[in-house]
This record gives sequence, C-alpha cells and structure tokens, in this order.
Amino acid sequence: MKVTARSAPAAAAAAEPLRRALEGLFRASDDALAVLRVELDEAGGVRDFVVLEANRRFEQYAGMPVLGKGLGDVPLLAAEQWPDLLADAALDRRPAQVCMAGPQPGSWFEVQLIAAAKPGDRLVGVRMRDITQQRRREEQLQALRHIRTVGVMVWDASFKLADVNDGFLQMSGFAREEVLGKTWQELTPPEFHAVSWNAVRQVLTLGEAVPFEKEYLRKDGSRWWGLFAPRKMGDEAIEFVLDVTERRAAEGALREADRRKDEFLATLAHELRNPLAPIRNGLQILRLATPGEAPARRTLQIMDRQLAHLVHLVDDLLDVARVTAGKVRLDRQVVPVSELLARSLEATQDAIDARKHRLELQAPAEDVLVAGDVDRLIQVFINLLSNAAKYTPTGGLIRVAAAAGDETVRVQVRDNGIGIAPEQQAHVFELFSQVRDHQKHSEGGLGIGLALVRSLVQLQGGSITVHSEGIGRGSTFEVRLPRVHGSASARTAATAPAASAHRILVADDNADAAETLASLLRADGHEVATAANGAEAVQLAMDFRPDVAFIDLGMPVMDGFEAARRIRGQVAGKKMRLVALTGWGQPADRRRTAEAGFDLHLVKPLTTEGLSQALAAPDWQTSPTALQRDA
Repeated sequence: MKVTARSAPAAAAAAEPLRRALEGLFRASDDALAVLRVELDEAGGVRDFVVLEANRRFEQYAGMPVLGKGLGDVPLLAAEQWPDLLADAALDRRPAQVCMAGPQPGSWFEVQLIAAAKPGDRLVGVRMRDITQQRRREEQLQALRHIRTVGVMVWDASFKLADVNDGFLQMSGFAREEVLGKTWQELTPPEFHAVSWNAVRQVLTLGEAVPFEKEYLRKDGSRWWGLFAPRKMGDEAIEFVLDVTERRAAEGALREADRRKDEFLATLAHELRNPLAPIRNGLQILRLATPGEAPARRTLQIMDRQLAHLVHLVDDLLDVARVTAGKVRLDRQVVPVSELLARSLEATQDAIDARKHRLELQAPAEDVLVAGDVDRLIQVFINLLSNAAKYTPTGGLIRVAAAAGDETVRVQVRDNGIGIAPEQQAHVFELFSQVRDHQKHSEGGLGIGLALVRSLVQLQGGSITVHSEGIGRGSTFEVRLPRVHGSASARTAATAPAASAHRILVADDNADAAETLASLLRADGHEVATAANGAEAVQLAMDFRPDVAFIDLGMPVMDGFEAARRIRGQVAGKKMRLVALTGWGQPADRRRTAEAGFDLHLVKPLTTEGLSQALAAPDWQTSPTALQRDA
C-alpha cells in the first residue's frame, strides 16, 4: 500500500483541532498546570525560569497573574527546592513527584514535574494539587491512631477500609493488615445491611449520616454493637465508632427484668385472685342465708368490706405496674360526669357508711360531659373517696362537688379529716410515698393509690392537685378533665341480670371456687353444672347445652383456651356465651381469650357487675331449647 506524505501546511491544519482540545483541557483542569522555560546565562548556567503558560487554577493558587514572570516573582514557587527540581526536569530530563509546603502557613501541595518531549526545548511542565486538607486529616488521624476509647475508620472512594486506629482494632479483634481493604459488607451481619446502605446514601448526598447503631463482626465471628457516626472528607469518608455492647446488654437485661417483673405481678395476681373468688362467693351465699337483723350480718358486712379492700390492693398493684411500663390502653368514651360520680359513690358507700360519715354531693347537670375511659375515671374517684373515708375520723364530712367551665370540668373531693402538712403535699402523688402522719392509721395502704390516680388522670388529658390547711384541717383533691360539648356516645353498660333463669356451666379445677359460684348461681334461680377440667367442660357443653359457660383458663387435662376452641367448633357451641373467668388479667391474656373464642374476659373474684355482663348480653337470642333444636 502506498502512503502519500502530507505537506507541512496540511499536517498543521490536521493537528489544529487536537491542539485546541488539549488547550481546552489545560484551561479547564481542576489541577494547577503551568509550563516553564529555563533561561540560561552566557556561560550556559541557569539564570531563571519563566512561566510561558498557566491555567486559571495555577493563577488562583499563586494569587496573581504569572505569565512571563520569573521564579522569584511568584511566591507560589519561592520554596528553596524549586530551582533544583525544575533544572533536573528541564535539563537532565528527570521527572519528579514531591509534596511541598505552600507559601501560606500550613498549606501543602502535591507537585509533579514533567520533562519536555525534545531535549533541547528546555521546557518543564508543572502540575500542582492542593493537599492541605488531606495533610490535616492525616495529622488528625495520626493523633487518633493510638486512641482506644473511640474507633476511627477511613473509607476510600469505593468504601473499602483505607486506615483504622488502635481503638477499632481493639473493638474488632483484627490486626491492621488483616482489616485494611475490607468492605463494610464483609464486617456487617446481613440483617444490618439495610441500615448501613441508608447511612452510605446519606454520606454521599448530605456529606454525613445521622449516628446509628448496628452490630459488627469480630475476627472470631462474634458480634459487637457499635454507635457509628460517618461523614465525607474529600474523596474519603471517616467514621467514628463507640463500642456500646455493654450498654446494649444492660438494656436487654433491664427489658428482661421488666418482663419478669410483669410475669411475677401477673402470677401473683392470679394466685391471689383464685382464693379470693370462693371467699367472695361464700360471703354472698352467707349473706343470702342470713336474716338482715341477725348479729352475724354485721360481721359479714365487715368481712365483705375488707375483702373488697384486698381486691382493690391487688388491682392497684397490677395497674401501677402497667402505667409505669406504658402498657395501659384507654377505651375512650363520652360520659356524663354525674354518671361517673354516681357509680363511684355506689362503690364506696359501704366504706363511708361504716364510719358514719356525712356525704354531700353537688353533681353537675346531666349534659356536662367528659371524654375518657369510664372504668379508669371511676377508679380515680373511688380511690379519692376511699381515701377521704379512711383518713377522716368517724362522723366526719365528705363533700363532692363538680363544676363545669367552658373547657374543663372540675371535681373536688373534700373532707374534714386528718389533713396533710404543707411540706408533704408535694409528695403525696409519688409512687410508694406515704404521708408520715397517716402511717399510724391501721388502714394505711401501700402508697400507690394516689400515684396511680395521677397517672390515670394525666393519661386522659387531665390534672389533679391537693390542698390542705395542715394537720387536722382536712384535705381537698381537685381533678380537672377536658370538657366535651355534645351528646354522650352510645356505650354498652352493665345491666341487671336477666330476669329469666339460664343454664350455666362453671368449669374450674379449684373445687371451692366452682362450688361456691355454682351455689350462688343456683340461689339466684339458675340451673348449674360444674366441670373440673377442660375436657369435662367440652363434654358438658355438648350434653348440658348451657346458655353461658364460665371457664377457668389454667385447668388440667385440657386448658380453658383449648376447651373454648373445641366448644366453638361444635354447632351448638357457636351460640353459647363463653366467659373466661380467671386470675389472669393482663392485656396479652385478654387477647388470647378473644382469639380462642371467648365473648368476655372477667377477672376473679366475680363481681355483681361482671355477673350482670355475663348474663345480660345484649345480643342474647337463643334459649337452651332453641339450641337443642338447632343441634
């Protein structure tokens, strides 16, 4: 193939686009670029170096125009090693790459010197990059290298470890040469990759990530918890980490202790409620069998009040544990204040009458409404009324007054009892706190009632305060609740037991509890059958066909949960009203009974209100005879 040589003008014309492109790159580069020429004296020695070309970045670093200027006229090139380096590159064609201090204190540049293509040109190319920040980082990292309390990791642009300090090596168990070059994926368990990717995205887009916690892998495969805080620094990212393994373990131990405490309280309540159930049922039976004028009637009333006090203490213990753990769930409804006070007074009337107190009630109009959990609000006022009765000498005066404003409703419970010293009033709502002068009273409680009251009021958007003029001058507790304007919402209220008798099944392995409840129900005109375990309960449900079945949960042979599921699995069982009657009353227990098919969850001992709920269901539609026909 024949090649035709180009003329000089044609070759120059062809090279022009390339020259322009290179010139454009020269001008636009982020690096400082310049071309210098060696000026020789008559003896052939180096006289000076003159800047022939320089881009914008070079002049920016120099802080002045530099074209045509000699070495001594440009402060950027004033360091003493410049002449020798330039001469070596220009005359001896020895390129160099060095780090050099800049003209400003603390500034540093990476310098590369490039010899010209033709030996006789006496030209040298200079490329400079400002590495001041990088040097400062290196100095800082050097200072951090031997710190052991904080781990430091330096990640390169591809997020591989470029450097680590002694602290990280101690945390991770690696040697420095073993860990350098590893990616965060190699050091992070798979379940924490998502949170790590999120941190990487934050660093790339925002320059830093919100501190976060995750587990890391040690050299031996074990895990440790770290609190990580990464941020971008130039092309690299630096990440600080604290080993929080001990703190996480302590938190886990606290959670486990809290769980065990909840389990203990629930078990304690269960064990206390089981014997309380037959005692209450027995008292009811004795009351029915004892004439009103009999001397034993007074004893029965005392026993009943003390039993109610014991049940109240058990419930308060559980409630205060739930409140402090944040596990109380409120069933908010709109209710008249007058109804709350009426039901609270009904529950405490016996205690007030037993001490021969005089009660004055000033209730608001029927249309004054508040929103909250009805049972919890009644619990609040029962506590306040019980305290007023307890700490007021016999024959005292208790005043209950409610007043409505535009936004709030105020309810005051005032007594003329033993009062509270001014310095002690600030502490009456603290958990396990008791007023010193109250401790000599034989009926002093555990110091949890008022703490529970305050928590329950605050949970419902209200507040409570106390005021007393001092010892012997009575006390006033004032509850403020947000007022609701409108009408009361429909609620399923406890109604009186159905007038007609029903077939009822009582299943409980505690024979005393089963028999006393059965006797009480029979005295009320109901037909009752009893079962000692879940298997018997299932069989009796099919043979006896009850309207209502009271079923204990912790029975032998078959527990109450499985018994309920099997009864619901039968055609006749679908229409029975199943009531869990148990000593277990935690929210988790109530969820389990609902899932097993129970209609109602009642806690032992069975109260009159609970019995009313069980026997007077609003959706009652079938009789035992109808159930038999459907089967």
